[in-house]
Amino acid sequence: MAYRNTKQSSLPPLGLKQYYPVGFIVNLLIIVAFGLLMLFSASYTTGYLRFGDSYHFIRSQLIFAVLGLGIMLVMAQFDYHKYDRWAWWGYAASLILLCIVLTCEPISGCRRWLHWRQKPLRYLPSIQVSEIVKFVIILTAAWIIIRYRKRRNTFWYGLVMPMLPLIPVLALLYLEPHLSGMVLMIMIVGSMMLLGGNAILWIAGFGVAGLTFVLLFPDKFHNLTAYAGDRIAGWTSVFEDMLWQTQQSLLAIGSGGMTGLGIGNSMEKQLWLPECTNDFIFSVLCEELGFLGAMVVILLFVGLIFQGLYIAYNASDLYGTLLALGITAQITWQVFFNIAVVTNTVPNTGISLPFFSSGGTSLVLLLAEMGVMINIARQGKRAQLQRKAAKEAAQQKETKEN
Repeated sequence: MAYRNTKQSSLPPLGLKQYYPVGFIVNLLIIVAFGLLMLFSASYTTGYLRFGDSYHFIRSQLIFAVLGLGIMLVMAQFDYHKYDRWAWWGYAASLILLCIVLTCEPISGCRRWLHWRQKPLRYLPSIQVSEIVKFVIILTAAWIIIRYRKRRNTFWYGLVMPMLPLIPVLALLYLEPHLSGMVLMIMIVGSMMLLGGNAILWIAGFGVAGLTFVLLFPDKFHNLTAYAGDRIAGWTSVFEDMLWQTQQSLLAIGSGGMTGLGIGNSMEKQLWLPECTNDFIFSVLCEELGFLGAMVVILLFVGLIFQGLYIAYNASDLYGTLLALGITAQITWQVFFNIAVVTNTVPNTGISLPFFSSGGTSLVLLLAEMGVMINIARQGKRAQLQRKAAKEAAQQKETKEN
């Protein structure tokens, strides 16, 4: 590919012990372990009261965590340059899966999960297709941005072309409905375009205009759908008129104080706080570990995000940079929106907290993406060492000639 800055054939082979981003991996493993601990604390009461099994949530999450870590190790060895060949095949498959999801029976009023009711398929875990689509959209956007790199400052090639593949995806997500997924994918692609240098003025202008309109006229979106309208209305209301889950979330956060009630001692998880194992798990964390515990988690995510940006900056080529930026943007926006929702900073969006919220598809895909990040970091380090060796060789040759 023309975008590669290094010739892969001339690079030394990657060994199992070479060039691993130790800091990134340690930070990630701490977050995963912390997330599993908090999920068990938040879910054992709900699991027992609803399913008669305190380990209902954590058992499956542990299985998916082990599976995800195994996939992460495999992806860390797999050359990320090969993904560009599969980007559009993956995109086509994603559209097919999104169409199939619409034929499945709804869960909680939404058709977001691919699941089966017939034996023996009904024993298989459900799959949230939008989690797969996030990664595919990152691959597709990177492919388009690279292909039209020389015309990145134009309106059509810098702004419209990278956003075109999103249109059918957004339409299908709207039918589920999955408005939070729509917002998240727009933010991911927009971040890749902005940080990749695509049509910066156009993107900034549309972003500022859209945000200003939403903040100044939130009531205009009330009739968008009843689902979104209720959440926006609840966000702009006084405490007594807020959505129930938002009220309970704020009560949980407030009761945690500085140091919290102690791990396992949350009161809101006793079926008072809806989705305490998923969208509102951060509220339980605040209640049990307090402000200090919440800050530790936030700092862990900040560390992971900054290391992701470092990996993107030091990637061996632009393709690796864009992939790393897209994955890092996904983590960043999910963390931001989740914490903003539980604190009522933004309307309830239904976005989960990465590595903490229950959900096998999300955890496996996130860990797979972390494997891609590790491979980008390894190849970036390898290219850096190669450039250093080439520079030293050139200096020695020049010294001998003199």
